[in-house]
Amino acid sequence: MPLQPTLQIRLFDNNLSSPTLIEDLTERVEKLMFSTSLNGGFRSCSFQIVVDTGEAWQYLSREGKRGYHFNRLTVHEGQTLIWEGRIIDIGLNVRSGVKVLKINASGYWSSMRDQFYTDDAGTDWTASSGHEIDDIIKEILTDECPDISTDQTNIAAGSRDLAGIDLSSKGYPQDLVNDLTKLSDSDGGIWFFAIWDARVPYLFKRSVAQVDWYVWLDSIGILDLRQSASGLRNAVLPFVGTTEGTTQTDATSLALYPRRETKISLPTGANANTQSDAASAAASEASLPRQRQSFQIGGRIYSAANGLQELPLWRVRAGEVIRIQDLVPNSAATPALDDVRTFYIMQTEYDATSNQLTIQPDRRRLGLVDIVSNVAKASDVIIE
Repeated sequence: MPLQPTLQIRLFDNNLSSPTLIEDLTERVEKLMFSTSLNGGFRSCSFQIVVDTGEAWQYLSREGKRGYHFNRLTVHEGQTLIWEGRIIDIGLNVRSGVKVLKINASGYWSSMRDQFYTDDAGTDWTASSGHEIDDIIKEILTDECPDISTDQTNIAAGSRDLAGIDLSSKGYPQDLVNDLTKLSDSDGGIWFFAIWDARVPYLFKRSVAQVDWYVWLDSIGILDLRQSASGLRNAVLPFVGTTEGTTQTDATSLALYPRRETKISLPTGANANTQSDAASAAASEASLPRQRQSFQIGGRIYSAANGLQELPLWRVRAGEVIRIQDLVPNSAATPALDDVRTFYIMQTEYDATSNQLTIQPDRRRLGLVDIVSNVAKASDVIIE
């Protein structure tokens, strides 16, 4: 496994305030993969280890014992945390007498589907005013997300008053945050939420003020830049329940392409300003043909923050900006999302066996995960 010895994989108990190390698994781990995404932060991690019968017995839930489900798992590079989460799935596979445990873990974003939130015991968001997105998310985390850090200093302040929004029906914090971050803001900014190192929550707007990572074409195994107009929508009608708001359009797109309409469903009680913000942002995001194809990097990648120093591929996270440098003309000096060469990273997946990093650019899109999540909500299936 290339570069694998540089990463350390450690298993702890489930005591987050004072974790106890159970084992350093570094020398035993095979087929390690981990990912990040927005919304979410640390998304998933999987690997396998060879075990004997006694050890397999300890991992699995049996006879009223909890096993290692929900135990904390970390991936480090020296002192740098690369991934953190909790064990969700444990599978025992036995072939020709060899026993293999297959472990799947989810980042602590998944813990935001443990408990329900309702404003019945907290703030009535339908009353009064001055209810910005950060106020609501902070209360949701404080009330119903015990596994998330109480450090809320990285939750950015919103500028749009969401007064009137109705959160009196029980909902998972994860679903509520996903809905809230679709609402944009008075400046048209695009919100994202993530749980990163030490389970600290982050609420932030997409920024492309600088490029974080540079890569050259000779480091990319397969590059298939595919701009699709199938999702192009330049007239967006907001709905709250069955009540429609005012359609918002993107003038630039309408001057170039046919008028293509869609509608978005917003949380109950979303006021007129909130509806306008969300619809305008949605129209802007979908106003042009967008890059839809992921691409893989198997060679060198360079960090702008470290003076174009080469760093391991596993350092790259969702929420950062990457540029394919030799697709950029000399005149293109200012960072900007252009769907050709400069991308905001929505999802990463690192495969330690092949030392390959898969990157999914660029904006929110309705992919398979989104479709499955929507079906799951209707059937009460939990998607981590």
